[in-house]
Amino acid sequence: MRTTPITAVFGLLLVATFAAGGKEIYYGGGSPTPMPLVAEGPGDTAVEQLIKDLGAEDWRTRELAGRELTTKGEKALPYMRRALLATENPEVQRRLSVLVKKVDFDRLVAPKRVTLSAKDLSAKDIMADIAKQTGYKIEFNEQANTKHSFEFNDTPFWQVIDTVANACGATVYTEYEDDTIRIYNQDSVSPHVAYAGPFRFTATNIQCNRTVQLSNLSRRGGGERVNEYLSLSFQVQSEPKNPMLSVSQPELVTATDNLGGSLLPPRENNNYAYRSGYYNRGSRSHNQSMSVNLSRIDRSATSIKELKGRVRVELLSGTSPEVTVPDPLKVKKKTFTGRTADLEVTSVDPDANNKGVFTVNVTAKNRTPVDPRRGDDYMWANNIQQRIELSDESGNKYFSYGMQSSNYTPGGYQMTLMFGPEDRRTGRPNPVKIGPPTRLVLTEWHAVTHEVTFSFKDIPLP
Repeated sequence: MRTTPITAVFGLLLVATFAAGGKEIYYGGGSPTPMPLVAEGPGDTAVEQLIKDLGAEDWRTRELAGRELTTKGEKALPYMRRALLATENPEVQRRLSVLVKKVDFDRLVAPKRVTLSAKDLSAKDIMADIAKQTGYKIEFNEQANTKHSFEFNDTPFWQVIDTVANACGATVYTEYEDDTIRIYNQDSVSPHVAYAGPFRFTATNIQCNRTVQLSNLSRRGGGERVNEYLSLSFQVQSEPKNPMLSVSQPELVTATDNLGGSLLPPRENNNYAYRSGYYNRGSRSHNQSMSVNLSRIDRSATSIKELKGRVRVELLSGTSPEVTVPDPLKVKKKTFTGRTADLEVTSVDPDANNKGVFTVNVTAKNRTPVDPRRGDDYMWANNIQQRIELSDESGNKYFSYGMQSSNYTPGGYQMTLMFGPEDRRTGRPNPVKIGPPTRLVLTEWHAVTHEVTFSFKDIPLP
């Protein structure tokens, strides 16, 4: 994978994390919360001390502090970034720069890994262990209380999930849009799955279109034109820690059939595909669909022996507050200015029919100048409703039930949103009790692009 720098402050170092964790078993904590780019409040005392130790006189203390901070990983990241901006100590700055780069890269590019030894354990207990190790939310529709034995040693997350799910007669639900991984018992299987770091690629179908020219044929004969078009469709799923904002058109590197022939179409037609995210660019998701064109020369070929491609994935890498509205329940028709958008808060009111639920009426206005050659770019508004957060005095965030109504006008986007406790939506107990809302925030999203190489083998041809 290759990383593209996004900001001058951190270069490659933009990151956010999404901790995610019928008889339906649910593992994990409350709503996942994006990691702030830079820590805003007091940090863990142990982390703060380790950061100070990076400048200690004893080199052994400095080395130990670096190793400990690496172990703490993404939990220490916002505090290391804050210290990197504030320190004037060249040694601390050098060490922090290296540490932030490493943790940043590992968090976005490396998969979560699982180590467990299970002997005659229920799938319920095994899933609970996976959820505990990764911090991800997992919904598992367990129907048979069978026992299983597995040995996983530092194994990538998706491979562990698929191995356990297949053994239980279950499958990973591929259409989830939040940070919960859903595994259901289904009488179906997806046999063509590929893994690339924290991404899971699933081949979904091949479409074949064959045409025979029946008019304007040569009088001399032998001029019948036969054309065949093949299209392989697949999905890419990200781990909960890596929300995707969009994907590029995939590019084929190689594609061969079982007879050794090339399946690459002519260059001018190569890689034309539905561009997932193009009409919905910027919306946070964990699942994207795409396709690539193929060209079969020999119709006796029966399978794709190997297909390799690459795709650029735009990831949500960090968040920072852009507009903060204190005491939103007291605000009526007031505008707050941000870096990229203005937020006009019409009202934030308790819902008359649902205790603990609040209705938020706001209008976001784009501050980016409109290019007269292209007109208004409505796609800037795609993620606005996902970027608005409501929280209590302790920083606990309300769950967004989504948009109830909206109205888009050039340069402006009026929305009515509803927020409430997550347990009201899921019906499951929420361990975090949330207080009255004291802060409404429009966050700014930061993105980083990674180039991901994927590969499929032995896919049957129609």
